[in-house]
Amino acid sequence: MGRKLDSLPQAEREKIETDLLALSVIYNERYGITTPDGPNAEEQVPDYLRPYFHLRLNYYRNA
Repeated sequence: MGRKLDSLPQAEREKIETDLLALSVIYNERYGITTPDGPNAEEQVPDYLRPYFHLRLNYYRNA
């Protein structure tokens, strides 16, 4: 049984993974959880998705 995300195109999966990464960064900020990859989270995002990553960070910070 495959997951629904497996059938999505690669670009769409990367966008979802970027959104989840932004959400996890904000979650950790709010609860004061330190993670080894926290400051380096942006480096995990492909270059073309960095503006989207920053938009999602701002969205979750203001939510």
